[in-house]
Amino acid sequence: MAAIIAILKALGRVVKRDLGTLRSIQFNNFFFFAMLLTYSSLASGRKPAGAAPFLVLLGFVLLFPLSSDPLSKIPAIRLVLWPLTRGQWWRLRLASLGLSPIFWITVLILVTTGSPAAAGMLVVVAMVMQSLLMLAGWLARRAPRWNPYRYVPQLPGALGGLVRNNVRQMLTLLDLYVAIMVTIAGSAYRWFSPHPEPRALPIMAFLIGLALSTHAQCLFGLDSASGLTRYRLLPVRGWQILLAKDIAFLGILLVLVLPLSPMAGLAFGLVVVAIGRYPSVVLRLPQKRWRFTSGDFRFGALQMVLGTALGFAVYDNGRWFFVAVVVVYLASLFGGGWLWERESRQSAL
Repeated sequence: MAAIIAILKALGRVVKRDLGTLRSIQFNNFFFFAMLLTYSSLASGRKPAGAAPFLVLLGFVLLFPLSSDPLSKIPAIRLVLWPLTRGQWWRLRLASLGLSPIFWITVLILVTTGSPAAAGMLVVVAMVMQSLLMLAGWLARRAPRWNPYRYVPQLPGALGGLVRNNVRQMLTLLDLYVAIMVTIAGSAYRWFSPHPEPRALPIMAFLIGLALSTHAQCLFGLDSASGLTRYRLLPVRGWQILLAKDIAFLGILLVLVLPLSPMAGLAFGLVVVAIGRYPSVVLRLPQKRWRFTSGDFRFGALQMVLGTALGFAVYDNGRWFFVAVVVVYLASLFGGGWLWERESRQSAL
């Protein structure tokens, strides 16, 4: 029993540290937008019904990391080496369920709502998600051909490999899956609604851009120290490194907003990338995979306000505003390239 208690204590510290990484959501632009809606509703004496869909969406995506098996955080080789009997393994397995965040969330729902159906539904959803995660991990180990990273196409040219690497990085961010779900909801509204509101389409495109916008502040957040060193050794200029990251970001955004309002959505994306250039190059906020991106509130507010304003200007007035947005983006690209080269020289000293 002493061995199981010792393992559970160590596992508890790992789970606590892992849960701490989920706090990155509090500096995410999409979460910030949902909180603004909540505050405005409460300040006017109304229920925050407008923010509910966004909070539910964020909570649903968070269920994937929350539903992971606590024992999966221990390396498999270490599990095999532990001298535990079969009975001790089963006791450890049952006891580890008490460290699962889903267990405590289920208990909280049951206590606060008194609804076993709601608690049971959460357990079922978490079990399905956990099964999907286990299946994905098994396929990645046993059947590499099913690994989706293998099917990310590489663009031709000197920057093709960099673009492919950046697309793969974005696939490990929870922000992208929020954007995908908004795309599905917006496309369903456009295709199945008998009379869709025309101005609702650019708004949905802006929400997709908003879901991805925090990542525009930390395009180097997933690059390790060795990865940054490789960037400095490549025979390319700073603006080309930034362009490779921008192509990955804007390419994914364009695919997602294509069913809704592509020009307005792309304009939103160009603006948020231009505003996020300085924090990306200078601040270099660190990020973790399979978490929400964490940014800087000051730049996030500018991204939301200016991105929406200029996106609507492009939607209402057409090509000339889009040309102006492109000019601003190009200025940020070459200015950011100069900043990147300056920061690289200082780091090398």
